[in-house]
Amino acid sequence: MPTHLPLNALRAFETAARTGSFANAAREMGVSSAAISQQVKLLEEFWGKTLFIRQGNRISLTEAGQSAYPQIGQSMAQLGALSDKMRSVDKKRRLVLSAPQSIVETWLAPKLSAIRTGGLESALDIRAENDPVDFVRDKIDLRVFYGHDLYGDHRIVRLFSDKLIAVTSAAFIDEHGSRIDQIKDKYLIHTDWGHDFATSPNWNAVFAGERIVDRNAGMCVEASSMARNFAEEGFGVALVPEHMVRESLLAGRLLKLKMTAIPMTHDYLIAHPKRLETSRAVKVVIEALKA
Repeated sequence: MPTHLPLNALRAFETAARTGSFANAAREMGVSSAAISQQVKLLEEFWGKTLFIRQGNRISLTEAGQSAYPQIGQSMAQLGALSDKMRSVDKKRRLVLSAPQSIVETWLAPKLSAIRTGGLESALDIRAENDPVDFVRDKIDLRVFYGHDLYGDHRIVRLFSDKLIAVTSAAFIDEHGSRIDQIKDKYLIHTDWGHDFATSPNWNAVFAGERIVDRNAGMCVEASSMARNFAEEGFGVALVPEHMVRESLLAGRLLKLKMTAIPMTHDYLIAHPKRLETSRAVKVVIEALKA
């Protein structure tokens, strides 16, 4: 005799009581009538109660069976509803897209605008976080990153390459001019690229040895999105990836200064677990980011 409540036996009893026979219960559960009878007998032995009066192929509930059935029937219905809910939640699970802060705050929203009103059935969960991320622990589906090989065991897709340009506000140009070689060091905004970037391009690369920039003289920020924001407010000139300021340039909040753009040495990439290779939602997001 089992030492724990036999759940299969409970289900067999509830189905037989609801359908009126072991044969009907067997058809619903996809087993034999003998299996239903055996499970009911197991429950009767466990409780020490006779639950059905058996008359040939016909059954009827005993007093004990009538006492137990309503609560068991309600419990089984609640478990079924819970199961349906959990399966539905799993099917409609949000698609988790992770990216560095600057990417989230600059070009991600415009890139995803094409799928805002359709084309993507899954809701998006956007996360701004630094590398490395743990796809399994944090349930991440897609990770946008730049120039490293931390996710070599995932499927990786190239998104685009970029170049660094110098930008500032119209008000700043009116006051200080647009010639990059005449901008004082204290007005050059520096970005600490951090772990999200494999290289650390800086203002010295712009001047190619013709001038050594005093990094301590100007403002230093932690992300390209912050450099963009301060440049828009007229604090100085920011050296930023062109993709990250495209919307600001189009809107006139920033202007380019004349300089030779500096190609970034690595591509922007996106990674996802190989099991999502055929996911339509993943494909939709990747195509939107590549556009």
